Amino acid sequence: MNIFSPAALAIAACAFASCSAPRAIVRPALGAKTWTSTDGKQMPWREWRVPDRVKPRCMIIAVHGLSGAAEDFHLLGERLSPHGIAVVAYELRGQGNDPDLARRGDIDHPRTWLRDIAAFHTLVSERHPGLPILWYGESLGSLIALHAAAKSDPCARPGGLILATPIGGLRVHVSSLSRAFLRAVSHVLPTYRVKLGNLAGMDESKIRVTSTSTHGGQMARTPHHVPAFTLRLLRGVDDLLRANRDAAGRIAIPVLMLASPHDVVSSPSQVEALFHQVGSNDKRLLWYPRSHHLLLHDVQHAEVLRDVAQWVKRRE
Repeated sequence: MNIFSPAALAIAACAFASCSAPRAIVRPALGAKTWTSTDGKQMPWREWRVPDRVKPRCMIIAVHGLSGAAEDFHLLGERLSPHGIAVVAYELRGQGNDPDLARRGDIDHPRTWLRDIAAFHTLVSERHPGLPILWYGESLGSLIALHAAAKSDPCARPGGLILATPIGGLRVHVSSLSRAFLRAVSHVLPTYRVKLGNLAGMDESKIRVTSTSTHGGQMARTPHHVPAFTLRLLRGVDDLLRANRDAAGRIAIPVLMLASPHDVVSSPSQVEALFHQVGSNDKRLLWYPRSHHLLLHDVQHAEVLRDVAQWVKRRE
């Protein structure tokens, strides 16, 4: 399909107009396996509870990345819950476990992600009154957590942020001209889908995400894999990246960054720049030199889990 043909432009305009229609605000609700956000959207979530014999210390809300899932945090939940650190994780809308198949790989605007984490936080805090709540964001989840925490809503502000493989920028160079062109096209054809590998000019089968696996290999056996993303979703991610400095500067809560020098998304200098931009006086950056993008699933996952547990306990 020619993305610049009159038919394509007309379809895109209709899709954009329909998605821009206002939605009624509903009361969020937390069910046993699904939860309802402020616009009525229902999404799955899961939890790893603290054993009955253990006194709860705090709660971690975990937010996964592109083509990720709540299940990605099973090690975090299994290893931390015996220490009194409960873990809950919800599925991001527009990703591979979105019940609406047509919306997988798509989202209207990144503010929807920010509203979702704030609403989910409020529901969890209502269910566990008085229990401190921290956020753990991985990759895209770190962007969402950072920007949502920078908001001024005191009812949905975590007691601390854990940002795993934080996105400080894009390691792969995209010229300003190409970036401007893609952003312009995304307004005309918002639902046109592209593969990340094609966009970055990289073979996904060679993009290493752990010491022993590639992105292509992981996705081939991952049921929640999203093969392509809409231009408006990618523009939304770019919007968050552009506002990183401002968001980081407004963070005043404790922050722990977990990073790999081999991360495929951000370079070490980009991660360090983001770390220095964080406004909190209580912040720490830890490097895992033998790992890659998926820290919880790589050779140093035990060290990552240990460091997270120790950092959380020191926050008490």
